[in-house]
Amino acid sequence: MIQFEKVAFKYPGADHYALVNVTLEIPQGSFFALLGPNGAGKTTLLRLLCGRFSRAAHDGDAKAKKMGGEGFTGDLIVAPAFRNADGFLNARCYGVLLENPGVYPKLSIEEYLSYFAGFYGMGENACMPSGMARARVEELAERLELPALQSRLSTLSLGNRQKVQIVRALVHNPKVLILDEPVANLDPNAREMVWKLIAEWREKEGGTAIVCSHILAEMEEEATDYAIIDGGRVIASGLAPSKSANAEKAGGHKFSISVQEEASLEQIKQALAEADIRAEVVAHKSSLADIYRNSTK
Repeated sequence: MIQFEKVAFKYPGADHYALVNVTLEIPQGSFFALLGPNGAGKTTLLRLLCGRFSRAAHDGDAKAKKMGGEGFTGDLIVAPAFRNADGFLNARCYGVLLENPGVYPKLSIEEYLSYFAGFYGMGENACMPSGMARARVEELAERLELPALQSRLSTLSLGNRQKVQIVRALVHNPKVLILDEPVANLDPNAREMVWKLIAEWREKEGGTAIVCSHILAEMEEEATDYAIIDGGRVIASGLAPSKSANAEKAGGHKFSISVQEEASLEQIKQALAEADIRAEVVAHKSSLADIYRNSTK
């Protein structure tokens, strides 16, 4: 669905690249965990996907030059059904929550969400009637246990403000969610509500969630695919370990053993057979947290 091919990007005036030769693929319908330490380049990659940066200007490329900055090099490939004329994600196809979203404290929750819903063809004078837009807002607000929609944003806790931003990202039933630390400031129960809501949206809409989070235990539970970025480079990627492991067979006894010297699975099986021990031998699967720790040392 979305591919990055040898993408590199440097902020204007910076002395180093924020992204270096990034190559990865985000499958349609996946929960894609984008992991890495602070300053690794995760948010930059999400901004690039949303069209915040131009492609590098070439001779005669007046549009790219007009956008300013150095632009990025490499290829961003978005499936035709989801891309705009410039090759980025179509704004109506995705919902986004990046760091430090704008909050208008004098607006009520309803006014704020209606304002943004208008950008997606919802509300008055739009393709989706106001009644349907309001019903969608009410549904999501109820699911996340927000206070009354007439409440001013200035009166909300940090957690409830975060919930409002999640509703804003989901209000137009997007096909792609781009979320940077979506459960920051939320208590454990609220975090569970958010992940459940996203899981149901993925199942119903066939949606693709691209999520940055430092809560590795929750990413282990939710992610189908992952990439770890450090220093602007992809240092590990693939299927999430919890999804790639085969389902355990019922019955019998299960033992975990450590081998002091290097040995292949076949050598271990042979040694057990010679000792007249009948067993199914399966290699230990690392957790996402294990992969993260080993990759970012």
